[in-house]
Amino acid sequence: MPTVDLEYAMFSRQEMERRYALAREEMDRRGMDALFVTGEENFQYFAGTAASAALHASLTRPSVFILPLAGEPIVVTQGQDNLVLGSYVTDVRGYTNLFAFPHDVVIQALRDAGTAGGSVGAELGMEQRMGMPPGAYQDLTSALPDVAFVDAADVIVRLRMVKSKEEIAYIHRAGDVTARARQRLFGMIRPGMTERETVRLLRRLILEAGGDGTSFVMLLVGIPGSRNPFAYDRPLESGQVVGVDTGARMGMYTIDYTRWGVLGTATDALRRLYDALLEVNRRMASVLRPGMPCSEVYQVGNEAIDKACFRSKGLERFGPSRLGHGQGMLITEPPSIHPDDHTPLAPGMVLSAEPGLSAAGVQMLWEDVFVITENGSSQITVESDELHEILP
Repeated sequence: MPTVDLEYAMFSRQEMERRYALAREEMDRRGMDALFVTGEENFQYFAGTAASAALHASLTRPSVFILPLAGEPIVVTQGQDNLVLGSYVTDVRGYTNLFAFPHDVVIQALRDAGTAGGSVGAELGMEQRMGMPPGAYQDLTSALPDVAFVDAADVIVRLRMVKSKEEIAYIHRAGDVTARARQRLFGMIRPGMTERETVRLLRRLILEAGGDGTSFVMLLVGIPGSRNPFAYDRPLESGQVVGVDTGARMGMYTIDYTRWGVLGTATDALRRLYDALLEVNRRMASVLRPGMPCSEVYQVGNEAIDKACFRSKGLERFGPSRLGHGQGMLITEPPSIHPDDHTPLAPGMVLSAEPGLSAAGVQMLWEDVFVITENGSSQITVESDELHEILP
């Protein structure tokens, strides 16, 4: 790798070398001779930038990243020019065919990586997706009968779960942009605006606040279709409770959390629901610290929800089976605040607490995002937790 930083790279050379060193520690522990990566986000993580000009908008021209246990990383791609300013990888091998996976080039790269008679880790497990045709992967494994292709999901997940200072800085910026844009939105939306107009407005506000884009925008208005990523030309109505779930994107990192408003005056029942939900969230936040298993954080949140429902008549639990999740390059990443996820929290992990409650037909999820520190946690989402009353 080059011995100096690239002027326009998203990450320092030291950061990329850190990733490779940690990956190789895990690979060595698992007996892997190379890591074989094709999924878009995983490719970006290991290359430091994207080779694709269109990311998930195109499935043409797949790219491959190979990290040998010893030796320099190798990239096989048609996007050589896209790597120049952002990646420290120097062994970049091209191909030209649009209609077939570059088997010969990839096989030679794997041979050069020292995999003969050895083991290659690939994205085969949970929360992993390969960026190549499944048939092409089968052909590749058949062409290398002396190589054992094994699941490397745990290697990749272990790396991406714990963020560096450089990664956390991007997530902090995404949180700041999201907060400023959404607070402006609450001052601009009105009954009669359509869901699509509202989503488009927030996307524009995020760009104006300095974001590179949005990972998603979802309006939680408690009626069918409101969680669809394709917003409808359905007008917002007076009295509706509107949750704005979104995240700005900064570089290759994003964030995911919700804030709420009501198109009118909040009822007493809504206030009780809101206050109870924030109290559950605060209780969960209070136990986020290194060594705490995710399953025990779930139990704390679950017990706080039960207490809230017992104390306030009409409150009920609401939401998916988990009460939070990791964040980073995607809006949901491991680990999960779930009874079956016993992952101990560690410094550098970024994750949300996401409890849910409902009352009087209103369903609410609340999210704040935290980074685990040496002594506890620090909240990234410093946006106001006010329930906005949006009045004419």
